[in-house]
Amino acid sequence: MVRPLRFETVRYGEYSKSGEFVYDHPFQWGSKRTGPDLAREGGLRSNLWHYEHMIRPKDVSEGSIMPAYPWMRTDNLDVSLTAKKIKAMQKLDVPYPEGYAEQAVADLKKQAREIAEDIVDNFEPAVLKNVNR
Repeated sequence: MVRPLRFETVRYGEYSKSGEFVYDHPFQWGSKRTGPDLAREGGLRSNLWHYEHMIRPKDVSEGSIMPAYPWMRTDNLDVSLTAKKIKAMQKLDVPYPEGYAEQAVADLKKQAREIAEDIVDNFEPAVLKNVNR
C-alpha cells in the first residue's frame, strides 16, 4: 500500500481513492497515462478558465501537454447515443438509477446551460488577461 506523506497532501491536496473511480472503464492496452491527477481540478478554477483551457491549453496553463480541442467552440455535441451508452454502462453494473437513460440528455443539456450562463454572468476579463498569449 502506498501511503501519502503529509507534506504531499498539504502541497497537492487530497489524493484519489479507489472508490472514486470504481465504475470507470478506461482504455488501457497500449495507452500511456500522461499528466497530473485531475480528479479535484474541476472545483479549483472557474468555468471560463476550463472552457478556455479546452480550446487553448498551452495558452492558459504554461507548459501544458494537453492537446487543444478548438472544434469545441464551434461544433455541436452529438447526444444521439447517450441513452444507449448509459444502458451499456448499466449492464457493466454501473449503478445508474432505473430509467436514467431516458433522463440523461435532459440532465446533460441542463448542466451545459448552467455552465454557459455562469460563464456569461461571471465573465471576468482578468481571467483572459492571465492567458499566456
